[in-house]
Amino acid sequence: MSDTNNTPTTHWHSVIAGLAALMGFMAIVVALFAYSGSGSQASAPAAHATAAGPATPGPLLADAEGVKFEPYKFVDPTLPAVPAGAIKHFTVDVQQHVTQVSPELAPTEAWTYRINGKATPGTATSLPIVVNEGDSVNIKFVNGSTKSLGVNMPHSIDFHSAEVPPNKNYIDVMPGKSIDINFDAKHPGVFMYHCATQPVLMHTSAGMMGMMVVKPKGLPAVDRELWMTQAEYYLGEPGKAADMQKMAAETPDAIAFNGYANQYKAHPITVKAGERIRMYVLDVGPSKWSAFHVIGTVFDTTHIEGVVGHDSQTVSLAPSQGGWVEFTLDAEGNYPFVTHAFGDMVKGAAGILHTEGAPMPQGATAPTASGAASGAKKATPAMAGMGNTVHANLGEMFIKLSSGTAQSGMLTFDTHNLGAIPHELVILKTDKAAASLGAGTTVPEDGRVGESGDIGAGKSKAFKVKLDPGHYALICNIAGHYAGGMRTDFTVK
Repeated sequence: MSDTNNTPTTHWHSVIAGLAALMGFMAIVVALFAYSGSGSQASAPAAHATAAGPATPGPLLADAEGVKFEPYKFVDPTLPAVPAGAIKHFTVDVQQHVTQVSPELAPTEAWTYRINGKATPGTATSLPIVVNEGDSVNIKFVNGSTKSLGVNMPHSIDFHSAEVPPNKNYIDVMPGKSIDINFDAKHPGVFMYHCATQPVLMHTSAGMMGMMVVKPKGLPAVDRELWMTQAEYYLGEPGKAADMQKMAAETPDAIAFNGYANQYKAHPITVKAGERIRMYVLDVGPSKWSAFHVIGTVFDTTHIEGVVGHDSQTVSLAPSQGGWVEFTLDAEGNYPFVTHAFGDMVKGAAGILHTEGAPMPQGATAPTASGAASGAKKATPAMAGMGNTVHANLGEMFIKLSSGTAQSGMLTFDTHNLGAIPHELVILKTDKAAASLGAGTTVPEDGRVGESGDIGAGKSKAFKVKLDPGHYALICNIAGHYAGGMRTDFTVK
């Protein structure tokens, strides 16, 4: 029941990504500035990880025809208040449910916690537990209090904020059973709680982790307190448990703040210019570092793992590390926040702080009172690429097709830009693999037979092209995007 499964490994071969790929990622950062300023049935987990191998791309929503899942609802990032009473009582329950973790990806089975009866439906995150330094804490941990919560395996809970014997408190609890855990919150900070049932990597990757905030004595009041957890998700078959092979290889399909990729980019967090903001940040991993950064400001103070800093551009958090940062946004505008590890940011670890009075970013909307409903629809046969239509989703930095093959003749490419910056779809007839067309910021377009033209963030465009049998490369040829990964192979029979 140790945390050793969460220890990251270093893959030196990733350094050889090439200057071209780096230029592709830098293009994303430049575009983020432009974007922010615009107005516009579960099986029991295996006993151990399988050997790491080539990553299989995550299934798309189009691959999930007939799979029922919870519709996404906006997760309120406002930090919950400390409950009343001399002893802080929390009932922590477990639910096993099917949800999306990214709007374009297929739903996955998630195992998450409910805190005092509250959950975050349509996402794979758990709410924070908040107390004050010195509080006595009672946790009643229940592994699925009712059959409707769907739990069919043992689970546990491990509090990094507690000083208690793990062999007595962090034990496996069978479905429907419970255990009480009592401790004093002696140490202030932002701590992780998570399932410690083996294999820990499987349980944490399925969503069984969250944030416990222990507020220090004498903490000054601020205008706004927000919480943000960064987590990775490794998708298996649509609607089924996470993929253990991807976990071992550390190749996540999505990396998200508060359980749903890019949710605060699609639905920015509204704040006020000039107010003092305290943001509690935790990297729940299980394997990737976080380099948390808010574009357009500097952190006045940082409190990370007991170390107080100031005048900081970025805070570095290893898996299970956390803390809080304080800052102000001096002028009206839209301020993106990201992990500055760009290869992870493009998988969904990005959002926007939107000040009142500034124009809403293009393609973004304010969350509704009942929660944003994007991603609520089910896959349909048309979405699965049937007939002569191919559905193409574009984003930073990927091209995902509903099908990699088609019959010759007139085809419609129904193209959706799910990203925050403009993209395009260019179709090239070539004998070369899509990944070997060139090494520059753009590649030659010899053999071009069709293209979408630029598609703005959040926009869609359908275009038709007649394709003969053979091999094709589908790319985005905006400078840097091909090198950043926007390419895929396509076969016409």
